[in-house]
Amino acid sequence: MGVDATLIAARYIGPTFLRTLSNTWRFRLLDTDGRRVDVRPRAARGIYALWHSQQLALTLAHRNQNIAVIVSRHRDGEIISRMVAGIGYRTIRGSSTRGGSTALREFIRAAAEGHSLAITTDGPQGPARRCKPGAVLASARTGLPIVPVAAAASRVWQVSSWDEFFVPKPGSVVYLNYGEPIPVPADIEREALADWQDRVTSAQNAASTVCENAVARTLGKSSP
Repeated sequence: MGVDATLIAARYIGPTFLRTLSNTWRFRLLDTDGRRVDVRPRAARGIYALWHSQQLALTLAHRNQNIAVIVSRHRDGEIISRMVAGIGYRTIRGSSTRGGSTALREFIRAAAEGHSLAITTDGPQGPARRCKPGAVLASARTGLPIVPVAAAASRVWQVSSWDEFFVPKPGSVVYLNYGEPIPVPADIEREALADWQDRVTSAQNAASTVCENAVARTLGKSSP
């Protein structure tokens, strides 16, 4: 398949496939103690901070909710951008390593126009589960709080990659957890940036642990 045909497929076939797959999943929202909350996840205004490995489940949980996302400028970025746009996201091209300042300006503009924002804080190349500066800077510039968000699934296809990216299998239970919003002051000092990154890292990992513990309990219950 040529490049143009691949992009067309990404725009028109990819979103249909993703919606069909996610419609087989059962989303379960958890509180901080791992108890189920009977509310369908719905984005409130904020900057959603997620790990790269969990982005597929979270992207599909929040489609068509007026969210702007950064899509990396790496070679597969155009394909990803078209697929994500096809399920209701505004896409901004860039990353913390390439085109970051341009992406940040576009992020600020999207926030001013009423969008919530989402960032894979350890993308696009890691290290895994370590927050980079982008989300902290975006929060300081937009006034939107950072919302740590995480997902884990009961049955997955695991990719052999730096982030251990996973795809929930059809029929999986997908657990979601959201940490307390973290507002970043507009006058943040450069020297304090690393401390804020550590704070977001800890909050994202705590949310991930809630979801992963729920998966462990599910698998334990299903064992002989």
